[in-house]
Amino acid sequence: MAISAEFPLGVYNGHSPDGEAEALPELARLFSALTNAAAQGVHGTGVPDDPYSQSALEALQWLEQHPPTAMRVPPHMAVSDRTERIAYRKEGVFKKEGSKPTVYKTTGRRLSDGTAFAGTIQWIWDEPPRRDVVLTLDDLCADVPYLGETSSPVELSVTEPSEPTHVLDPKAGFFREPGEFRQSIVTPGRLAELDRAHAQVMPNKPPTRAADKHNTSAMPGSPLPSREALTTGVYRPVSPLVPMVPWSQVLSVPVLTGGAVADEAFVEISVALHRALVSKLGRDASPEITGHYPPGETPPANRVAIHFVPGDVPQLPFSDGQDRFLVLVPRDISSTGFSNLVAALNACTHVVSASHRLRLAPDQMEVHPGDSFWSEVPAGCSRSWEASPGFVPERHTKQTGSFSAIDLAGSWSLANIMRDLTPDASTGTPAERHAVLAGYGVRLQGRALRTLRPRAFVHRTSHRNPVQPFRLSLSLGNLLPNQAITAIGQSRHLGCGLLLPIDIPVITQEQP
Repeated sequence: MAISAEFPLGVYNGHSPDGEAEALPELARLFSALTNAAAQGVHGTGVPDDPYSQSALEALQWLEQHPPTAMRVPPHMAVSDRTERIAYRKEGVFKKEGSKPTVYKTTGRRLSDGTAFAGTIQWIWDEPPRRDVVLTLDDLCADVPYLGETSSPVELSVTEPSEPTHVLDPKAGFFREPGEFRQSIVTPGRLAELDRAHAQVMPNKPPTRAADKHNTSAMPGSPLPSREALTTGVYRPVSPLVPMVPWSQVLSVPVLTGGAVADEAFVEISVALHRALVSKLGRDASPEITGHYPPGETPPANRVAIHFVPGDVPQLPFSDGQDRFLVLVPRDISSTGFSNLVAALNACTHVVSASHRLRLAPDQMEVHPGDSFWSEVPAGCSRSWEASPGFVPERHTKQTGSFSAIDLAGSWSLANIMRDLTPDASTGTPAERHAVLAGYGVRLQGRALRTLRPRAFVHRTSHRNPVQPFRLSLSLGNLLPNQAITAIGQSRHLGCGLLLPIDIPVITQEQP
């Protein structure tokens, strides 16, 4: 059995108790809507102290005891990236400000912070209840006018389930995994808790005239619903929607002319392409591209990265010998941000920096999967990696015990790019991170990169911190697929720290 929710306007608007927009309606919200329908719909008795029919009561109690075993969540996205779109209206607000008398004021309400769904949401149960309970649930669903705010009308029904996209994981831990949904699900006693909360705000005795008038300051809205008799259900994706790598896609753009590019110029020309993209996008440049996020928003571990790769690098997915720009697309980029990025790249025909003028071929742009960008490891070889054109640590560390400074700096930077995928590796001190990564089979070694222009390997940094690039080699073990594209370090988003594969034959001793 499945309860499906279809939004005729294509948009769901709802907010969690902290005021933040919900990506999709939670089961607790669905249960509250069905409870209201049971009291006021066709199954309502009309008796305030006993509002539910016996059949409705059995249906609600069954939902309390049986959380959905799976969900089907269609493709969806936020209606707008702008969360500060405010509409002001008069809502009967009386407010006294300081010594000023009470005045009639307007209040603001956030708009366009809903979620657009390209299909129907389903909560799925592997073992449905008795047929009479199923029919009662269908009656209750028909009496629900909307979920969330009144601006998101809904059509609820009991249907045959479709193929689920997420399944309930009873053993889920504290750390989140990519693609999962955490739903507030009801437990036995939730119906009684809702009845108790309703009795507090809707007493049988009508208020007196004195109690019914407004206070000195009166704001609109009802009390927040109780959070008792609720628990968290974690629904994990049946199959990963995007690869479990820091950058899920790679856009490659050939460089037609412009001459050889020295290692010290990789950052310079990558910054030039980045500025060209932002200039062409203007207001449409998303934070994943610019790197500038709204105040209070925690930036993701990785954003769009731009790297230059010479055509003679081995293991590339193309063998024409042309130099290319590689634009690494983070796995959590929005569909709008990705579309704008591709459009801007298609409009870039030249990249001009202080020392280079490169002509591009955007009409030959290709899209590659981020988890299998490099060619497969040849038989009889093992794959290691080398940072190109160098590695600049995100923080300077001192030698600790048997760990060298480059070991700890490399571990710190590698753990940062894996923050959203392996949270256990991105917490603690550099030595603790090194120990966790060692459990994945990661091994690092490096030495100083001697150059007369160390600052050419970074885009922007504090002048009080010395810039020390390194030659860094590492083995990733089972931390990432051996064909995944990755970049680490302070300049991993702009031209420095791209990990290039190095395949070394494995020498084995023949057995007698």
